[in-house]
Amino acid sequence: MKIILATDFSKENQMLVPYALDLLKPTGGSIILFHAFMDHFEVTDAKATAEESMKQSIDFLNNEIAKQNLTDIEVTAKLMDGYPEQELLRLTREIQPDLVLMGTRGRGRKGFLEGSMSKSLMSKSPVPLLSIHEEYQYKPNNEVLYVTNFDKSDASSIAKVFAILKPYSLHVHVVNFVMDGEPSKAAKQMKELEDTLKYMNLNGEICYKLVYNSSPRDAMKTYCEENNISLAAFIPHRKHLYHLFFKDKVTKNDFFDLHIPLLTFHK
Repeated sequence: MKIILATDFSKENQMLVPYALDLLKPTGGSIILFHAFMDHFEVTDAKATAEESMKQSIDFLNNEIAKQNLTDIEVTAKLMDGYPEQELLRLTREIQPDLVLMGTRGRGRKGFLEGSMSKSLMSKSPVPLLSIHEEYQYKPNNEVLYVTNFDKSDASSIAKVFAILKPYSLHVHVVNFVMDGEPSKAAKQMKELEDTLKYMNLNGEICYKLVYNSSPRDAMKTYCEENNISLAAFIPHRKHLYHLFFKDKVTKNDFFDLHIPLLTFHK
């Protein structure tokens, strides 16, 4: 597995490392530490500062790898001069990693890994994106919520959840939050999705739930709390196609407000 780990060199950003190492333990692979700086907008020497910070980040990551006696993980660095979102997308398209891993900050927090950039990348990244809130305390991703609106890409996306999170003992909750007047239609679509996944030999457990509630965003938060959900996965739609995610049911902000890791897929 090849992972791009986007870093802003902050102490909070170090919480990404356990996730990267978890994902690479079984088979080994590579981690590309990525950082973008804008030297032409800085009075100080941004490049020299970034190079020094990158060296410290590489040392930290290699020390963590050594502590766990891992021998098949290669660490490289990629420093780029430009806007972070543009440069990260450029690098992702160039090297086609299996996953982009990045931290996010809450609303109103500005900087390299601000939440708005993560939301934008969710719809643009050509590969799966795992974003983790800076305040989240690490724990294994065993209980995973996959929110479905019965998109035609659901089956392949759920298969990717199992492939990416293979090191964990997965229990995936496939959930649709029903708020319209067609519960029988939702039940039929859920059964069709279940039948499709039965023949895909996925290594883990799956449960299927229809959650009826007049406020899906509240229902999602309650479901995550009651089921100890450690990661939410979904397919983000582009803003110009749907102003709100799931046709006015749940917005991207509602997922971010869960403050748990988010795994998203390109359609």
